[in-house]
Amino acid sequence: MTSAADAPRRLRRLSRIAGAIAMTVGLAGCNLFGPGWSSVHADGSNSDYSPVAGPTRLALAWQKTFAGRINLGPTVDREGRVYVTTGTATCPLHALDGATGAELWCSSEVNQFAAMSSPVIDVDGRVFLADSVAMHAFDHDGKVLWETPIKGVPLSAQLTPNGRVVFITNIGVVYVLRREDGAAVLPPYELIPGATFDPSKVSACGLGTADCPVANTPSVDLETGTISFTFWAPGAAQASLRAMRISEGPTPTLTALWTNDSLPGGSASSPDLSADGTRIYVNDNAGAIHALDAATGRSIWSFPIGYAPFGSQSTSPQGLLMPAGGIGSPLLAVQDDGDHGTLRWKRTDLQNRGIPTQTAGGRSYATISAGGQLNDLVVVDTATGAELDRAPLPGTSIFSVGTTVGQDGTVLVPTINGHLYAYRAPA
Repeated sequence: MTSAADAPRRLRRLSRIAGAIAMTVGLAGCNLFGPGWSSVHADGSNSDYSPVAGPTRLALAWQKTFAGRINLGPTVDREGRVYVTTGTATCPLHALDGATGAELWCSSEVNQFAAMSSPVIDVDGRVFLADSVAMHAFDHDGKVLWETPIKGVPLSAQLTPNGRVVFITNIGVVYVLRREDGAAVLPPYELIPGATFDPSKVSACGLGTADCPVANTPSVDLETGTISFTFWAPGAAQASLRAMRISEGPTPTLTALWTNDSLPGGSASSPDLSADGTRIYVNDNAGAIHALDAATGRSIWSFPIGYAPFGSQSTSPQGLLMPAGGIGSPLLAVQDDGDHGTLRWKRTDLQNRGIPTQTAGGRSYATISAGGQLNDLVVVDTATGAELDRAPLPGTSIFSVGTTVGQDGTVLVPTINGHLYAYRAPA
């Protein structure tokens, strides 16, 4: 049963869906992300969700080991190429054949700070990746198309509704660049005027603490141009979630919308935009997940998960949230039930060691402890938490850093110590 208090929210949702349908009819192709998993968290909303129905049974297809650590999940282009960044001293950006894992090319045009981002892929197959010096654009064969100097290091870029490359560096500088040539659409916007880049503080970005003011990837509403991001302002007691809007008319502008100072201990995840665009979800470092009104920043509900996750949650179109793992964390799912979050299920027997990516068909792929520094990849029914299948991650894997699902259903699992595993349905 729904209450009268729910009516305004339902009307807003219906209005937004109607607007989205009209926009789809009138502006077909306005989403200029590449098809498939083209951004670090799958898409502009940071959902860590795939509309592809992944396999129920698992078989290891291939594996690859890199010399340096991996910090984030890979992205995949329309042809199945897998792009992954590593902390190697040479060639931090790698392009792999998705069918076999064979390396197609690697690039030394970016430095080791590129490992703080996953490449973004646009509809034309361009690949965008920043380091501590510049934002770089590559074609799918690794040729550098352009480079634009920047200040600081972003934690992955996104695309705006008009397909511009947008990102915020760790010291709070917002850039909006043309995909075609890297030219600035508007001047860099400094959230902290005069801030300078200190490489020694970059490690704080992994914890979302005060030494890394912008420690996560922004979400972008492709309907409104609203960008949501975590921010720890200098001298503030705790981190916040903020929103700005990009207007991409003849005279582009960037306008501050709202701030919500609700993240004690710092930000533990990138913000996720709900499928209908009305809510934003984000984790703090004090053990809670929060739902905010996307239009106003008003806090709607908070749910205690009991630990600080080491990454972003997966958010389904139905509002089922599966937080990333942390220290001693169980695998669990929280449902957005309007004015509150409800624990759908919790598996205390499954220790979560990664981002439990969700897919169509009610499946989740979670990295689960197998004892010590060993892990298994487990297929879970998202409705009940029931285990459907599992396969080992060969060797020592410690912790996974972002599970990706390709357009063909291949499940890609990277680990912090430099392994990348690919799983498919058994032949």
